[in-house]
Formats: sequence, structure tokens, C-alpha cells
Amino acid sequence: MNNEFHTDFGESKFRKQWTYFNDGRMYEKELRKQNVHKWILSISDLHVPYQLPIDTFVEYSGKIDTLVLNGDILDCQALSKFNKVYRDSPMDEIIQARQYLIDLIDMLMPNEIYVTVGNHDVRMQAYLSKALDSDLLELMPMTALDLIVEDGMRRYDKRSKAKIWYDPLIKVFPDIKFHFDGGWSCKVGKSWFCHPMAFSSGNLKTAERAMEYFLKSDDEPFDSLILAHTHRTGDLKKGRITIFEQGACCRTEKMDYTDGRLTDPQQKGFILVAQDKEGNLLYDATKRIIL
Repeated sequence: MNNEFHTDFGESKFRKQWTYFNDGRMYEKELRKQNVHKWILSISDLHVPYQLPIDTFVEYSGKIDTLVLNGDILDCQALSKFNKVYRDSPMDEIIQARQYLIDLIDMLMPNEIYVTVGNHDVRMQAYLSKALDSDLLELMPMTALDLIVEDGMRRYDKRSKAKIWYDPLIKVFPDIKFHFDGGWSCKVGKSWFCHPMAFSSGNLKTAERAMEYFLKSDDEPFDSLILAHTHRTGDLKKGRITIFEQGACCRTEKMDYTDGRLTDPQQKGFILVAQDKEGNLLYDATKRIIL
């Protein structure tokens, strides 16, 4: 089989691949009964190094078509104004986030991946803009996600005098189509996924503001909006549009950004969006997962 498929797998690796393939095949048969054409798994607010374990998403291995990484993949705490008690160096955080995404993608095996940028992801550019001349900023990416997803990076380890190269995800997974333009939103079918910089207090208020924005800026119809950033979960139908807040996929108890401010508790969660062949939302099949 290795000769046939030009691989170098052992017996256990082939068994694992067959298990994933067979699970997906059986799952597709079940989907046809539900009229689901595409499953989209959207996770956000990992805030590496506070991310939830990979096994949180093991149930969806081989069962999704599209993975949306909906912003705030990294926390970039060392570059923030907040308490540095759990400080990781930015480089260690980037390398850890890259490896987490590699393990996650290897487990889920989606056909395509969309990546949006969150407010924490842009902290690197904000930090560098204070320390570097504007001309030097042209040498640097806007976010660490540029390095992880498309560009790759080299770490210069001053202690060992070693230069370590890390391939970008597009090279690690050449058979998966990546969609990444550095923006805070993306559209899949008739669903908008977004991670805005704005925040409104009140249940689903940020999602409502985002909906109003896309109603004014999007010439094509959409029927749903999935919002990250707020660390809340919920959904609401507003006319023909359903809005969702998908929650956070991090150890919120380790993050003290709102400690003592008497704000609503952060909520862990993610969303599995179901669409038909035309990209319409199948609300009854869509699942908000609250952790």
C-alpha cells in the first residue's frame, strides 16, 4: 500500500486512516438523510496558550467539510497591557499555536479552512508599531497568523545559536485549500463568520451590530451570522437572518481580563453549521455546543 499511495506509513497509521475514512463514509450516509450538503465547524478564541485540549473536537474527526478559525487564535498576552503573571514569550506562543493547529487539522481532516483575524491576533502589529519606524514595519507581517498560515518563520535561538525553520500550514497541508486574506470576516455560502474589534454589552448586541454592518456592505443576500470575540453563546432570529454568538474555546478561568468588573461570566463553546447545496443555513441541523 505504501508503494501504491507513495507513503511511508506503518500498520497502525493505515488503521487510523481507515477508521477516519470509514467514520466519514458512514457519516455522509446519515447526512444525506438530513439534506445536509456541508458541515462547517467554527471555533474561535483559543487564546493560545490558554487553548482547550484537541480532544474537545475529536467527535468531529472526518465529519466536517470546512473548518473556520474565527479569530483570536493567539492571546499575545506578553504584548498586551494586562497582567503578565502567565507570560509566555511571543515566539513560544506562536510556535505552540502553530503546532496546535497542525494537530487539530490532522485530526479533523477538513477539505478547506477559512481563517479570520481577531483583536488579539493584531496585538503584534500594534506592539511593533510603537517600537519600530514605519519603514521597518514593512518588513513585518500584520499578525502572527500570517507567519503560521502562509509565510512560515525562522526562529533565531540565541542561546544555542541555532536557526530553526517552521513551514507554514499551506505547506504542511498542501491538499487542503486555505482562505486567508488577513481580514476579520469571511463568508461561506450564505453565512458570515466574523471577529469584530467592537464590543457591545448586552446579550447578542455585538452580533446585531455586525449584522447591520453586513446588511449595508454586502450586496449579496445572507441568512446567518456567526460571531466570535464576545466569549458568549446564544442565537436569535432577526427577520430572515439568524445570528449566533459561538463562545470561546479557551480556559476562560485562566483569563482575568474582566476580573472584578462585574461583567457576565465568559462562556465556552463553538458551533457546527449545517448548509444545503445552495449554501442556505439549515437551522434545525445546526448545533451550538456549550462546554
